[in-house]
Amino acid sequence: MIVLISPQVLIPKNTIRRCQPPLGIAYLAAVLEEAEYEVLCIDAVVMGYDNVVELTDGSGFVKYGADTQQIVDLISKHNVTCVGVTSLFSSMTECAFDITRQIKKQLPHIPIVMGGNHASNTATEILANEMSVDFVLKGEAEYSFLSFVERLGTGKIHDVPGLCYRDLDQKIVINETASFIDDLDQLPDPGFHLFDMERYFEIGMPHNPFVKSGRVGSIMTSRGCPEHCYFCTSPTYTGTKFRSISATRVIQQVDKLVALYGIKEIQILDDNFTVDARRVIAICDGIAHHNLRITLPNAIRADMPTNQEKRRRMYKSMANAGVEQISISVEHGNQEFLNAVTRKRLNLDEVRASCHIAHDCGILVHANFMMGFPFEDARLRKETREFALSLEADSFSVSITQPLPGTPLWQIVEENKLFMSTFSVTRMTYVEVNIIPHDISAAELIDEVEALNSELNTRAREHSSMANAKYKLFEDTGKQSAGDRKYRTQFIKTASI
Repeated sequence: MIVLISPQVLIPKNTIRRCQPPLGIAYLAAVLEEAEYEVLCIDAVVMGYDNVVELTDGSGFVKYGADTQQIVDLISKHNVTCVGVTSLFSSMTECAFDITRQIKKQLPHIPIVMGGNHASNTATEILANEMSVDFVLKGEAEYSFLSFVERLGTGKIHDVPGLCYRDLDQKIVINETASFIDDLDQLPDPGFHLFDMERYFEIGMPHNPFVKSGRVGSIMTSRGCPEHCYFCTSPTYTGTKFRSISATRVIQQVDKLVALYGIKEIQILDDNFTVDARRVIAICDGIAHHNLRITLPNAIRADMPTNQEKRRRMYKSMANAGVEQISISVEHGNQEFLNAVTRKRLNLDEVRASCHIAHDCGILVHANFMMGFPFEDARLRKETREFALSLEADSFSVSITQPLPGTPLWQIVEENKLFMSTFSVTRMTYVEVNIIPHDISAAELIDEVEALNSELNTRAREHSSMANAKYKLFEDTGKQSAGDRKYRTQFIKTASI
């Protein structure tokens, strides 16, 4: 049996505890099952969602999810030949190590592989410092992990693409990353049947926690980003070539989720869902009859398609299919900084245009911004504030910029010695300062971000009748579950719907 584990999560106390099926290991599991391997998927978060433990290190963080010993006890009941542990986000990493250490202690003969975005970008550090991890598998790993599993016990595993390991002399070897999967239609559908889907529905706290029904399905229909934003890991992890699942396959996936699980809502988790407008329209036209509520919490580019009339037609099709809200990542209010420094390449006039077009089509708009970039001064922060206040969006999130490993931003922060003295790569959150601010203190930057979040969302509620009605709906009748009512209500006042 192959065991795939998504670990517990560390978050600041009193913040939203999200819980949704981990798509990464759901795809890995589906590929393994297709090759006739027996697979056990363990999502520590859904398994122990109500198990919330405050850390004793004074950090203000809590860990939520199943107890590590409970996970290892479950593994011990099976004849396991390999364990894969995902470290998609930095907030999972400490928890992932807790699990690998306990497995290695009790079941030392089982090889342990770590994968995911964060692990891919810190493979050398993991193998140098964490002896409970035997291998790291970098990048898109559905078929490279299958190759690894097939070669276990043959002595021929060390040429698997993307594999990182220690040789006999304990030297760390990093293989060339596996090629990206050009035709995503060759992938089987995610193995949702290997997870406790009813428990996810009961908890009702997916990526966008503002749900009308707990029965929310999450899908990702494309990979790859043609942009080169210097703060983002997507270009290195999923490549710069846009690759997509065909409209026909996406429609079939949605049909399947409705038929098997009775979903009432869909959250599309793509980073670039709207790159191909014709595909978007075909998908939306094909699923409109389900009358689902649809949101895109990971945001879309405001300038796609570049032709505004085509954009309008696409938004109209999205609205007809049930899309209630889109998110647009703006990031900054200074055009030169946005293009020349962050390399976002986004015309701010197109952001305004997309807000108007979306509203004309009956779609709410959530806008994302960031503050705290290296060398960002008061004038630049003011321009972000002024642009955000001028934007007719229905809700806003202003986050604090984080130096993600593997990004050009990380290199800039490292070269200029701008890491805060309290910085920990496994404790990064978008509400804390980890890059030394240029001309204010960390506390002042936090205050400025919090104040802007409050100002923007208060103003949006006062001026957007669409958004105000939506807020009231969630405050009065929105799904509340698992002790998160007060956190959800707090979140409603300051962030995305």
